[in-house]
Amino acid sequence: MSEAILTVENLVAGYGNANVLNGISVQAQDRAITCLLGANGVGKSTLIKAIFGLVPVRQGTVRFLGQDITGWETHRVVAQGLASIPEGNRVFPRMSVLDNLMAGAYLERSRAKIASRLERVMALFPRLAERRDQFAGTLSGESVRCCRSAAG
Repeated sequence: MSEAILTVENLVAGYGNANVLNGISVQAQDRAITCLLGANGVGKSTLIKAIFGLVPVRQGTVRFLGQDITGWETHRVVAQGLASIPEGNRVFPRMSVLDNLMAGAYLERSRAKIASRLERVMALFPRLAERRDQFAGTLSGESVRCCRSAAG
């Protein structure tokens, strides 16, 4: 079995005085797909928000690549390389495809790395290369899913 890259242990988190998560533990393994499944209102989004520091963790720990990131501010979590892709075809509709992709690189300071990654994305998704200057909001649903995946 591969090593866990994300480990959540005995997490308690919620809103106001109400706990939504009560001692949840989960691991995401390296090179594996991990899914959170459940009915509406059971805490899937709250778990993601707690991992990213958007909801306060009252108890428990979150470790990413072996480092305790419990309670870190969101920008620090993202800077470590942890990312979340929200459900739905969410792009900045009045920005170009290229600008949407570049928004995902805002933490990278190296122009060379950005250019290399952008070149790789365009090679993987040639339709995006063809439409790089098109408003993202005018793309079909399939193209938006492609754009969203490429940005992560």
